[in-house]
Amino acid sequence: MVSKLKKQKIRDIWKTEDRDFTPWLVENIELLNEDLGLNIQDPESEKRLDTFKVDIVAEDNEGKVVIENQFERSDHDHLGKLLTYISNVENTKKAIWIVEEAKSEHQRAIDWLNANVRTCSFYLVKIQVFKIKDSEPGAQFFLISGPDENISAVGKIKEKDSQKEEIKFRFWSAFFEKLKKRSNIFSNTAPKPRTYIGVSAGIRGVNYNVAAGKNSTQVEIYIDRGKEEGKASNTKILKALESNKSDIEKIFGKKLDWELLESSRACRISLRSNIGGFDNEENWDDTHEFLVENLVKLESATKKYIKDTERLFK
Repeated sequence: MVSKLKKQKIRDIWKTEDRDFTPWLVENIELLNEDLGLNIQDPESEKRLDTFKVDIVAEDNEGKVVIENQFERSDHDHLGKLLTYISNVENTKKAIWIVEEAKSEHQRAIDWLNANVRTCSFYLVKIQVFKIKDSEPGAQFFLISGPDENISAVGKIKEKDSQKEEIKFRFWSAFFEKLKKRSNIFSNTAPKPRTYIGVSAGIRGVNYNVAAGKNSTQVEIYIDRGKEEGKASNTKILKALESNKSDIEKIFGKKLDWELLESSRACRISLRSNIGGFDNEENWDDTHEFLVENLVKLESATKKYIKDTERLFK
């Protein structure tokens, strides 16, 4: 018999943020790394700076990482604290705000910061905790808003042509409305004015993406475990999945493109369509149907095999 996962309130697991949750996160920073594809090292909790204490200060290969934790819904006070902390911790390159629930205005604020601040990347992260019957609770982190090349370009896009940004947002909003009737795969993300939307496939560095151009769209599994592991790790995952190519394509129902992407660090498994893209609004309904149908099929055909690739890194 399969039992249902039950969502837990954060305060039922950790009574206080500073004395319970923050020390737990310091001890379990690898969970955050795995879920977000980061490489945070050497976290220190409640680090005192002048007249205030920062929840967590850590490092990665780019510089300092500041983490601000917040129970319940995001608020202006904690956003202000985060900005204060990064301006006082020298060489801060990443600012991570972990919340139980994220308000839309704070998601937009993080998007704006990523679009306009060049010296630091910002992450708005949601934590959820689940239990099965009387099991130990399990925590998972979901990226609500974070940096990528498309978000970083939004500021420039607005100066040149705000209409393009609006079209992308409307395109993905309509896609999300259609998708939620079929799947909850993107339930922890939201429409954004970018060329692709992605969500973790369950292991670090592997995402299910939907992407669009002016006149084309695609669904894909995008594999990139970062600079430190490089092309070799990404290729290893692709080859492991490709060893099950016949079974995957049989379940999926179509041939897929298995791409090493020689000019890139990443690898990709994809299916493309020329039905239309951002510029073909009269075809959006058919375009979104293509994306939804094939995203659902792609997840169903590959999730077991993606999970199996975890053994490659143990």
